[in-house]
Amino acid sequence: MTCAKFEAVIGYHCSPVLMGMKPANLVSFSKEKMPELPEIISDYKEGFGQEGIHMEIICGCRKHYLLLVYRPDMLQEYLEQDEARKLLLQDGYDINGTLDEMIAHLKERFFHKTEFPHEIGLFLGYPIEDVKGFRKFGGSDCKLCGYWKVYDNVEQARMVFASYDRCREFTAAQIRQGYSILQVIGMKHLCTSQMCV
Repeated sequence: MTCAKFEAVIGYHCSPVLMGMKPANLVSFSKEKMPELPEIISDYKEGFGQEGIHMEIICGCRKHYLLLVYRPDMLQEYLEQDEARKLLLQDGYDINGTLDEMIAHLKERFFHKTEFPHEIGLFLGYPIEDVKGFRKFGGSDCKLCGYWKVYDNVEQARMVFASYDRCREFTAAQIRQGYSILQVIGMKHLCTSQMCV
């Protein structure tokens, strides 16, 4: 089974992950508009898994689902950086645990916190200095705002944002031409070699 609406949303919001440029993205789905999201994810699980992509609902509040779309290998490598580990330790993560255990702890943090867990930037692969800046300034006084709030290297962030935009355009164009999301993922070599670097 395929779901055109799901594919369009994932293609738009997660194209850098689908194309292997970023470890993870977080997408919000309205429970009212897409109550069947858990079943849709189940339908896509095997196909995405074959491409090295996992999906997990990390929060299901009254009105929305928050879906983490991620590449486990890339995310694990990112979270193993010393500075990332230090920040995760501050928020009660077992830094020697598995990625699945860390994601389970993130889900608990979403469930028990009244505010968005600040460490989500680490799970989304944002530059560590920008995650630190966001924590320090509470989201205020950033130097640039795009795919994330930038506190450190603005020029590098601008280049990354531009590559993500081109990647998103590539993905959206393929979907408009009638390709399925799995077919588009299979074209990632075209995106990364011609469009997104």
